[in-house]
Amino acid sequence: MRLSILHLIFICVATAIFVVFVFIAWQGKNEQIKALNKEILAEQVKIAEIEKQGEKVLTYFRISRGLDILSKRKLPEEHKSILAGKLFAISTDYKIDPVLILAVIKHESRGNPYARGLYSSGGKSGALGLMQIKYESALEVARSVGVKISSPADLFDPEKNLMVGTAYLLRLIAKYKNLQHALIAYNVGIGVLDEKLRSGSPLPKKYYNIIMKEYKDLAREIFSIEN
Repeated sequence: MRLSILHLIFICVATAIFVVFVFIAWQGKNEQIKALNKEILAEQVKIAEIEKQGEKVLTYFRISRGLDILSKRKLPEEHKSILAGKLFAISTDYKIDPVLILAVIKHESRGNPYARGLYSSGGKSGALGLMQIKYESALEVARSVGVKISSPADLFDPEKNLMVGTAYLLRLIAKYKNLQHALIAYNVGIGVLDEKLRSGSPLPKKYYNIIMKEYKDLAREIFSIEN
């Protein structure tokens, strides 16, 4: 009986020692695994940051190439650099596709910061600059984006025109929750669109269709240059 008890005690002690040994070994391995996981996570963060920076560079490149295309390389380098930087910041901050803004600029002014709008009759429409924004509309949104507009001549400043024109379009998108309606209002005015929506009259979709075609053509040309 004594031998059996001693044998049992020995087995228990040996088992306990083995378990402790395995636990210590496991703890060491666990710490190694934790350290390795930390290294992997740190590398993943670095890779993600590199990819993010790469995407930013690519976006800026696309904007710059788009400005070249729509202006047929006639936009002064200084203006192009300022506009590319501003449009990049706007597209990042407000999550709007910069190519859409470029499509509006392409149709409205072909990248000419001094463009003056005309009605089909030949009379002046009052639309000015890159995005052909009217002075009255510019005044409504200028303060909200920190742009000082004191006269119509200010809209010939490419940077101010881009900031105000984009802010106005973003305001329309927020109002209608619909890009088609926003672009129609950008073209014919809020009052005209609202009246048509109230009366159920057919909407003038020509401008929207033109901008969407410009958008697709511009995007295709930009991406073909990349390839």
